[in-house]
Amino acid sequence: MEKTDTPESALRVARHNVRGRLNALKLCISALEILNDPKEVQEFLAMIDQSADAMVVALDDFDAVSDRMPAPQQQG
Repeated sequence: MEKTDTPESALRVARHNVRGRLNALKLCISALEILNDPKEVQEFLAMIDQSADAMVVALDDFDAVSDRMPAPQQQG
């Protein structure tokens, strides 16, 4: 995970990483709809597998960052 200066910037980076992995999954799945060559289909299935693994890591990082965030201040 990238180094960040503040908890807020760490959270922003973690959210960005999760969105990036989700977009990679969506693009690979969309490509499957138009592919006819079995070799290309296998390549995209491998990319989906890799993206899913990367998503697990990104979500773990997001959880770790969000756990370190300060609790919101109560008004009142």
